[in-house]
Amino acid sequence: MLAWVAASAFLIAASWPHISESQLPFMGLRNLSTPHVGWPLTLIALIMALFLSFPRFLSRDRLLICAGFALCLFLVVTFYVSPVAGLMFGFIGGNIVRETAMPNSALNPDAQKRRAG
Repeated sequence: MLAWVAASAFLIAASWPHISESQLPFMGLRNLSTPHVGWPLTLIALIMALFLSFPRFLSRDRLLICAGFALCLFLVVTFYVSPVAGLMFGFIGGNIVRETAMPNSALNPDAQKRRAG
């Protein structure tokens, strides 16, 4: 769910100059309204949210790759946009790593298979 919140916030910030004829009111997110930064980051956030929405395709390894991807996005967004905007990706990556490390987690199907088999 947090990935969809991040994707929708990035989409609103990137499309703000097209929606209203003014600058984005939040100083920390104004770099998202520039086309060469905002739209690629928005597209990546939407793809990640869409990927995380299909639990059938998620395995522990794929989730860990997605967590690494989210943590890389945390660094990129923190550097190019704002540390506040990057926090969402940091939380996403941290939550995925935490959930996949827990042995009885719903996001760790490999541990459940070992326990059952």
